[in-house]
Amino acid sequence: MSPEKDIHVNVHLLPPLSNTAGKERVKLTLKTPPTIQRVIEALLERFDSPEFRLHLYDTEGRLVPAWRAFVNGRPGANLGRREDLSTPVADGDEITFLLALAGG
Repeated sequence: MSPEKDIHVNVHLLPPLSNTAGKERVKLTLKTPPTIQRVIEALLERFDSPEFRLHLYDTEGRLVPAWRAFVNGRPGANLGRREDLSTPVADGDEITFLLALAGG
């Protein structure tokens, strides 16, 4: 069995995540297997604050379903769908988190 390899991804944060994090872009190191779930966990570790967590999770501890993760500009995951959290990411990928809101 080969040793685990660290994966490096670039994450683009849009409001309100960028407002709370104080930055729009961050580089993360993930352990294998790299997935959208691991990206979220790494973000929560990096920006360890209740405010940042409350943007992603509701008061019941569930991911807010309005969040979407795009991998290299393509729709990658709807955070409200548990199966989408296992969407794989690769070394060098850019993941963008977008809050999909409707208005009128």
